[in-house]
Amino acid sequence: MFRKVAIFVKPTESLAGPLTALISVIRKAGAEVFLDERSAKTLGERAGLRGYTRAELGKLCDLAVVLGGDGTMLGVARSLAPFGTPIVGVNAGRLGFITDIVLEDMERLLPALLQGQCTRDVRRMLSAELVRNGESIFSGLAVNDIGVSHGRAGGMVEFIVYVNGIQMASQSADGIICSTPTGSTAYSLAAGGPLLAPMLDGVTLVPVAPHTLSNRPIVLPGESSIDIEITESRDAVAYFDMQEFADVQPGDVLKIRPSQRTFTMLHPIGYDYFDLLRRKLKWNFMPTSSRQDPNDGKNG
Repeated sequence: MFRKVAIFVKPTESLAGPLTALISVIRKAGAEVFLDERSAKTLGERAGLRGYTRAELGKLCDLAVVLGGDGTMLGVARSLAPFGTPIVGVNAGRLGFITDIVLEDMERLLPALLQGQCTRDVRRMLSAELVRNGESIFSGLAVNDIGVSHGRAGGMVEFIVYVNGIQMASQSADGIICSTPTGSTAYSLAAGGPLLAPMLDGVTLVPVAPHTLSNRPIVLPGESSIDIEITESRDAVAYFDMQEFADVQPGDVLKIRPSQRTFTMLHPIGYDYFDLLRRKLKWNFMPTSSRQDPNDGKNG
């Protein structure tokens, strides 16, 4: 059973009601509630709770519940990775690939999960550092993806990709995505990358709008060391989950490695990844024609 539960919420007034309900569910299950600083600003005074920093919550709590969308979940997962705190996602966003409990089911599913009736889902993360003139100028973690993208000025980015020290390709594109299996349903998917089942230890490299159409996505072993050397760009950035950014210049190298840290999601008993794909990607949708066959109702 989880005794101390941290709540992280997307900072919007529209979630004040669901946040109140979430606090009630957790308290009824016999657990103590702690709010992060953003949550406290949304509802803190009404709930009679003060806010804590993410580092404080990582040390204090044995479970985190995220009320929001996948973007909120990504930020919390990166912050809590050093502490190994498991995370439950309650979807108050749109698609919700990693916040898989919908608001309508929260009161039904959370009590059993808080009693320990759940499945653990450990996901790999990526780490990277941006190196300029031999010195590291930026580093970070990512749950979904790390990559390079053109900036506000537009124009293509030219780069060389090395895998385990061996040159793989020279490319000119709007950018390139290095994605984990978790991130394969996000930006990587929108750019034409493949889906990777979360139990697979691998990463994908997906070019974004490549100038040469034969440049295709590739799946690599999860332990691969990937270096992206920028050879030409007018205005490009390196990004981490599209939430942290660093400007890059020609000559910079983005060194992407598998992180030693992981993050653990908890799912209700009966969680099915393929059912999630069917629901979110409409794989069970059978198209029908709206046109009426003129021969319908006629005898041959």
